[in-house]
Amino acid sequence: MSTRTVVAVTPSNPPGITLTLESTGIFLGILVSASVLGGIAVTVISKMNRISNSITQIEKTLEEQARNAEKIREIDRTLALHIQEYVNRKDVIQMLLGQLNEKIDHKFKRVLFYTRDIQRFLQRDTDFKIREYEETTQPDE
Repeated sequence: MSTRTVVAVTPSNPPGITLTLESTGIFLGILVSASVLGGIAVTVISKMNRISNSITQIEKTLEEQARNAEKIREIDRTLALHIQEYVNRKDVIQMLLGQLNEKIDHKFKRVLFYTRDIQRFLQRDTDFKIREYEETTQPDE
């Protein structure tokens, strides 16, 4: 019979992952870099969201300003119409007042003419004496 000797030998490259100090350092470096990149990505995304929200808010503000500008233009047109209407009414009233003033002057001149005519008639045919009246600004006592 022959005997055989079996020696347990561990293979030099065991199957699986072999962790060495260098490979652990590289793995941790990759994890740290990935977490830093993730943090930067989160920061960039949050800034982009803030910028997007700011742009949306600016758009809403501009739309409101456009509506307000349209309201202002409408009010300005209405005001212009009212001002023109006021000017037209003022001109008509001034014209009417001028006509009334001319009528009053005309009537006053006619009354003055008739009064003088009557005075002359009374002086010529009677002993009527015409008194001159003066307007006084002092109150009667």
